[in-house]
Amino acid sequence: MPRVKKTIGERSAMTSPRHFLAVARTTLSLFGFAAIAFGVAAPAAAAQARKPNIIVIVADDLGYNDVSLNGNPLVRTPNIDSIAKDGARFTDPYTGDAVCAASRAALLTGCYPQRYGFEYLPHLPGFINAMNGKYVKPEYDATIFPPQDPPVAPEKNGLPESEITIAQMLKGEGYTTAIFGKWHMGLAPNQAPGKRGFDEHVYYPGGAMFHAQPDDPNVVSYKLPWDGIDHWLWDQLKPQIIRGDVKGPVKGWLGDELAASAGDFMTRNKDKPFFIYLAFSEAHTPLMAPKDIYDRNSYIKDEKTRIYYSMIEAMDRNVGRVLEKVKSLGLDENTIVIFASDNGGAAYTRIPMENLPYRGWKVTFFRGGVTVPYFMRWKGHIAPDQTVPGIASTLDIFPTAAAASGATLATDRKYDGRNLLPVLTGTAPNDLADRTLYWRNQDYYLLREGHYTLQVSKYPDKVWLFDLDTDPAERINLAPFMPAKVKEMKAALGAIDKEMVPPAWSPAQRNRIDVDGYSAPTKGDQEWVSWAN
Repeated sequence: MPRVKKTIGERSAMTSPRHFLAVARTTLSLFGFAAIAFGVAAPAAAAQARKPNIIVIVADDLGYNDVSLNGNPLVRTPNIDSIAKDGARFTDPYTGDAVCAASRAALLTGCYPQRYGFEYLPHLPGFINAMNGKYVKPEYDATIFPPQDPPVAPEKNGLPESEITIAQMLKGEGYTTAIFGKWHMGLAPNQAPGKRGFDEHVYYPGGAMFHAQPDDPNVVSYKLPWDGIDHWLWDQLKPQIIRGDVKGPVKGWLGDELAASAGDFMTRNKDKPFFIYLAFSEAHTPLMAPKDIYDRNSYIKDEKTRIYYSMIEAMDRNVGRVLEKVKSLGLDENTIVIFASDNGGAAYTRIPMENLPYRGWKVTFFRGGVTVPYFMRWKGHIAPDQTVPGIASTLDIFPTAAAASGATLATDRKYDGRNLLPVLTGTAPNDLADRTLYWRNQDYYLLREGHYTLQVSKYPDKVWLFDLDTDPAERINLAPFMPAKVKEMKAALGAIDKEMVPPAWSPAQRNRIDVDGYSAPTKGDQEWVSWAN
């Protein structure tokens, strides 16, 4: 496990040829950091009692349009919306990947997960049966790959020990750290949160969890008859979480326990800096919702949609409880709160509004798969109700937290995120518009470069080029009309790709995803991509 005080990391030989480099803790005092980095007047800096607390709240499969702030009339999320109203939202908010595990790895490390081989979901026993037709005939047959030979060792099937997590980095700055919720960084003992910098942990290790016991009379559920993943979850998933190091049943509504655990942690640590990674299970399947919220949403006539948006409102209620606890402890102006989703909404729920106005879904590189709600507040530092132009990524959470805490980033690796605080606090010009971001899944790529996006696919053999200034929803493919621009961006994509390493484990299958469809396959010119997993 990396040491996190004077020295916090070293890449393996596979991921970096450079040797271990010590990383000294910052020599700036909090007074000096606030005055220099943020332009805060000396009296205000002196009044700052300690380094800011940091709370990162991550939703699961929450689409860009699944919060009321972004215009969805079917859902009410006043507490999530308040984070943006009390701080900032971004015009081009991206996540680090189009699927949950890799995107969370990007958030936790500040690096493209392809830099350390985290390209696919960590394999869960039997998950291949979710897509191979065992439970339900899929709309499109999956390409099933032969088992990896030799099999990857469990301790290598997830986040490698060479990587520094945000929790490890913040522990090196004197923070007490905790995770409440989804982990999904691997199942081996060396990959557990307690080995990766988290002092306290109430979590589930895999990619999904029942939001309550399936037979809970206070919960309403909906099974998706067409979806193999949903069938597999209902058949195989155990409604259990790990509290500390003890596995036990989900009690009541899972989100209630996660929020209560976060509140208790804050109460016990209110007099010292703390970091919370609060990873809710909503809005991932299985579709379940508290009955009291479901009952008041009778205006939504489609049953699955009613349950889906009711479960999101359940998460919003718990976000409100966490924000209220911060306020009641007198920590509002000394706590950074960040809210984001891990990726876009999933096509298999067949709820067409999730990612509007964007095309695509989770596991596609169209904007619907990688554009998410992403809000940040720090009262007294970030001016309220800002809409910040330019490209922001959940990769930026790590270096932003490092700057706020006074940490010095490790110099033996390249960070792909950037510190957003100078832009958010107005102490530096906004340079986010000209950023370049990269994504990869096997033979499928995305490059965002300024106001253009380029997708390159082998299955199907196709290139898409979009100008987001004139076509933000990516509906007009300019690739046939702008070959010079395609060539230029392919060269830039190739240069970045050369910095990456091969996947640390092989995918089990590859599946077709229709870009615009969410129901049965349509005949004719339906655009699609394939996703290896």
